[in-house]
Amino acid sequence: MIGEHFCISHIGGRLNYEDNFLFGGKYITPTEQKGMAEKRSVYFADNLSARVRFFAVCDGMGGHNAGEVASYICAARLAKIEVAVQNCGSMKDVVALCQKAISGINNEVCTKSREIPALRGMGTTLVLLVMRGAERAVLNIGDSRAYFFDGAKLTQITKDHTEGRRMLDLNILTREELATFPARKNLNRYIGFDAPGFQFKADEYFIKAKNGIILLCSDGVSDSLTDAEIEEHLRTAPNIKTAAQNIIKRAIAKQDSDNATVIIV
Repeated sequence: MIGEHFCISHIGGRLNYEDNFLFGGKYITPTEQKGMAEKRSVYFADNLSARVRFFAVCDGMGGHNAGEVASYICAARLAKIEVAVQNCGSMKDVVALCQKAISGINNEVCTKSREIPALRGMGTTLVLLVMRGAERAVLNIGDSRAYFFDGAKLTQITKDHTEGRRMLDLNILTREELATFPARKNLNRYIGFDAPGFQFKADEYFIKAKNGIILLCSDGVSDSLTDAEIEEHLRTAPNIKTAAQNIIKRAIAKQDSDNATVIIV
């Protein structure tokens, strides 16, 4: 499958749009967030040529309007960093600056959450793909995901920061038992996590594969489609745009579907 990089985001069956993304320097502004109730979806395609490129998905959570504020802060602040890292001498330096920025974003979200009653408890997930020449790195906080598709098999790159994932890792629950575990989706790490003494840092993954597709998505996609279904859409679609559109169409099929965002690179 060949084609442009592609991003599509849909409000789904919700009244409020709390997802956001960063794609070629573009993200959803607060005014555009409010307009999503009527517009329903946005999409972008691009053959990006910057030396260092960022692709990110943010999924906000919190009270009324709070989640969308957190996801906007995250996307907008990362857009500034994308400009700043163009002259970094190595991927290691780029990732280090990203980690510093993510820590600063967390501090900003936590401060606003403490100081503004309407934003109390807000937070956001983040999955960020960094491309520098032939090098690829993914940084992750929360349960928005990154996958790699080699043309035949889909592999999840990131690990969800959820209680369900923790129960699996500790061998406390089986996958069958996890399906009925009430707290399986509860996040134990996210931007907006405000705990004294906690050293805030995203997980880092460095991708060595040279050929294939990287897919980023919010849990509005990964909760609605199995990995096998995502893989099938990537395998059978004639191009990236069609694959992304089919994935989103499936993700929002239910009346009460969540916001859904996918980026395919």
